Amino acid sequence: MGFRLSLAAEEDIVGIAEQGVRLFGAVQARQYHDELFTIFDLIAASPRIARERLELAPPMRIHPFKAHLVVYRIEADDDVF
Repeated sequence: MGFRLSLAAEEDIVGIAEQGVRLFGAVQARQYHDELFTIFDLIAASPRIARERLELAPPMRIHPFKAHLVVYRIEADDDVF
């Protein structure tokens, strides 16, 4: 199982990194970025770690990460998107 990022997610990650550099400095921003990708790997390895939110359309899963939320769905091939 792996993960894929949408274009919007990629743009969000860039924005998070840029804001992190402005507010906390490059070292802290890089650490946050690395930890975020560690969470992506965790979710890819255990995609059902977060419950499915059926009240959303389409249903999604939401995993908290510090000041952000990772919103994802499990694809037919079990990859996380």
